[in-house]
Amino acid sequence: GGRFGWRDALMRYVSNPEDYQTQIYWMDSDLMAIYDAYPKARVHLLLIPLKHKIMSLDNLTGDPSHVRLIEDMQRRGIWLIERLREHNPELKHGQVHMGFHAIPSLRLVHMHLISDDFDSPCLKNKKHWNSFTTDFFIKPSEVIEALKDTGRFHPDERHFTEILRMPLKCHRCGET
Repeated sequence: GGRFGWRDALMRYVSNPEDYQTQIYWMDSDLMAIYDAYPKARVHLLLIPLKHKIMSLDNLTGDPSHVRLIEDMQRRGIWLIERLREHNPELKHGQVHMGFHAIPSLRLVHMHLISDDFDSPCLKNKKHWNSFTTDFFIKPSEVIEALKDTGRFHPDERHFTEILRMPLKCHRCGET
């Protein structure tokens, strides 16, 4: 259906997982990992909470349930990366990263698990590249720390919009 606009695409999965069996990599009662519909690398999953319908990182507070949610996502992300490595021998240690986009294009808090080959026809522009290879890609530990310290995680939109416009840089050696 037409109930959700493209920004709400993740709501479809959460609302009717049974309709998306082939797109679901893994799921339990709290979290769901789906294949990104427009993967930016050979391995690209999105980890989405099922019980908390939190639209974005800046809706998170220092509430213990919010902190626990991001901690659970981080723990599950680590577990999923191990599992991905077992099933994809080409993924050597340290080649799958997890994090959130500072300014996500889709609503509903979701964490990316992405291999750093960035080998995909869907990786089309500088914005895509910079969203995974710069500070725009935020580690779960940074979100947890901010929530515990200040009770919120509020990315500076101007700063992060600038980051997306930065010159392309190699994510391995730092050369432009």
